[in-house]
Amino acid sequence: MNIGTRIKNLFAGMWEDTQAVSPIVATLVLVVVAITGAAAVGTIMGTFSSDVSEESNTGEVTSASSTELLIAGSTTVQPVSELLAEAYMEEHQGVKVTVQGGGSGAGVSSAGLDIVDIGAASRDVKPDELAKYPNIVTHKIGGSAVVVIVNSASSITNASKAEINEIYVNGTASSGNLTTITTVFKRSEESGTQDTFCGWIGNKTDKFHAGVVGKTGNAGVLKAVEDTPNSIGFVDFGFADGSDDVRAINLYDGKQYFVTKDNIKAQLKDSTADTYPDKLARPLNYLTNGEPNSMEQAFITFAMSPGATTYFEECGYFPVTEIA
Repeated sequence: MNIGTRIKNLFAGMWEDTQAVSPIVATLVLVVVAITGAAAVGTIMGTFSSDVSEESNTGEVTSASSTELLIAGSTTVQPVSELLAEAYMEEHQGVKVTVQGGGSGAGVSSAGLDIVDIGAASRDVKPDELAKYPNIVTHKIGGSAVVVIVNSASSITNASKAEINEIYVNGTASSGNLTTITTVFKRSEESGTQDTFCGWIGNKTDKFHAGVVGKTGNAGVLKAVEDTPNSIGFVDFGFADGSDDVRAINLYDGKQYFVTKDNIKAQLKDSTADTYPDKLARPLNYLTNGEPNSMEQAFITFAMSPGATTYFEECGYFPVTEIA
């Protein structure tokens, strides 16, 4: 039995033995950190531990389902996974689907280590990740795009890629549309959203100015920009689309790109459409360690079915049935 399987079995055992929750969770964290050294995976474990503790305190452990799926990773995929999980559990009594965040990097590593049943990533698996975890299988369930946002009180409506790159690398804008920006936000953890953004501006986070402030998850960056006048950040379109306190600005990258749902959808359907920067359009993926077992496949099939469309639309995303 490999270490990933053992850890997953320990997860299952936690639900059956309330007295063993604390030591097992502690052991899990130590094992995972020792194996991966990844802070993102530690985030998943910490969140999962908290959820287990809460259920223990309320006496809910004894009523937990005997059949469970654990999904963890991308905070972009997380909202739609939560809606899918709720709907799936309503249709499949006796199945419990637990959804956690942690970032796309955590989704890849936890799936590769077989710690979770399904990993989630808002990007493709990187070549070095595939080399490390050769058994990972990718299942595209939808698509979305990264947008650049400013506080809605700002008068900024557009900016060029060069201007956005400058403010992230230098911390301030020397000229152009972003000179009024005083606070710059990024992601504090490994993230598909940040990887996508960096791929577009052409600079990695190690080139960012020391004054750029890190926030956890799409939700963390969104709230920071909502609460901070004269600020800028980047999030998934679905997060920005649901907020009245931020504005997704139009982008100039050789031509003007207008941030609309139709433009993003057209780009996702056809990478040559040139209706939105292609490097900012990205897939929403589920990941499994090898081919999925029957239970994992059933959930993935549900997520990719026409009946799941409404859950993607509710999050501002595009189901795979509309962009394939």
